Amino acid sequence: MDLLPLQFTAPTVIPSTDLTRPVPSVTLTAHGSISRIKVTEAPLQKDICDDHVEVEVHYCGLNFTDHYLRLGIIRNRLFPVIMGSECSGIVTRVGKAVTDLQAGQKVLCLQMQGGLFRHVVHVQRKYCFLLPEDIGLKDAVSLGLNFVVAHFCLYKFGCLANAEKVFMQSVAGGVGTALIQLAQTVDNVEVVGTASESKHEKLRSLGVKRVFRHDENYENEILQDYPEGVDIVVNTDGGSDLEKCLKILKPVGKLVLLGSNSTATYSKYTSWGLIRPKWDSGSVSSADVVSKNYCIAGVNIGIWLDLHPEAVQRSLNEIFKLYSSAKIQPCIHAVLPFENVAEGITQLCSRENFGKVILEVKQKAAETTAVEVQTAVEPQPTAVEEAKEADPEVQKEDCASPAEPTVVEPPHVEQAEETVAEDKTDVSAP
Repeated sequence: MDLLPLQFTAPTVIPSTDLTRPVPSVTLTAHGSISRIKVTEAPLQKDICDDHVEVEVHYCGLNFTDHYLRLGIIRNRLFPVIMGSECSGIVTRVGKAVTDLQAGQKVLCLQMQGGLFRHVVHVQRKYCFLLPEDIGLKDAVSLGLNFVVAHFCLYKFGCLANAEKVFMQSVAGGVGTALIQLAQTVDNVEVVGTASESKHEKLRSLGVKRVFRHDENYENEILQDYPEGVDIVVNTDGGSDLEKCLKILKPVGKLVLLGSNSTATYSKYTSWGLIRPKWDSGSVSSADVVSKNYCIAGVNIGIWLDLHPEAVQRSLNEIFKLYSSAKIQPCIHAVLPFENVAEGITQLCSRENFGKVILEVKQKAAETTAVEVQTAVEPQPTAVEEAKEADPEVQKEDCASPAEPTVVEPPHVEQAEETVAEDKTDVSAP
């Protein structure tokens, strides 16, 4: 397996020129501690590319993709970069090639490579999804990426049917709480899962049949309740937990592997600020898969956004209809000011959240006085021993040539800002 199987190409901060304007943005200066996340005035091109849409951002949705980029589970070589994979707002301009959107319309933007945590964004048309009139901008990010991923797990790959049984690891995160509600739109479906013990009562009130701690031998208890096993297993932890998941999966069942965390393993004590995980290189016995007619699928929503955005739009349309008919209601853990992004990321990585963490953007500068906004530091070529070693495929922000980005190699051993005992993380994004 490649040393870095999850290489990222988040958009780098571009140089400030007469052709740019400063926009408050969330930047990451290097993998490592949360202190490397900065709210800065980063340049944005004044002109818009032909196939892009300019959006005034009102809300941003935090996802584990953002946390994994910060931590280095998803690797990026060039810094500083613009963070953010989900936002909602109002279209202000469209490029010449965009004919089906216009200024004033509400959109949800999903772009897994980042670049969306800004007051104003330029986004390729395929990553913009038109919102129905009855869907608010905050509702859009609370329903967006989490529900799309859960919808794909249950319906695109899981083919959920009446009276089936679903098991999910880390069921209290954003995707988990979305999956619970989507599952309950099908008659007599039961959901069981794992979560931190402090969240068990809330999960039961949301309709989860049984909840287990991450470190329990839950497979034996599940098989007592369901001797034949469950119909769908959504695995977010990978590694040795795959054996548990296959043990509780009934013949002709579906195993769905979800999230970057399912490709990584951790030492007993993981310094979340700096120390990187090892990549999971375990294997599944093909004999078991064939003999029991298992169907195994991996979900990488970024691939669907790149290659089949129309499928994502169809999924969103179904989700919005369920919401409008009051069949689902997103769980929102917190709505924080845009400048408090580090607090939001901390809630994710410490597993405080039950549901979605959202950032609210105040467009007037006078309304964002609580936190000092810093000026983005353009990357200096002198920080790189040889600039030609930089990754040539790094995405360019808004079709502009980026500054000479800094190549940052993460420290090997340092004192981390926070140390968390190994306990499976609630994954709220792919």
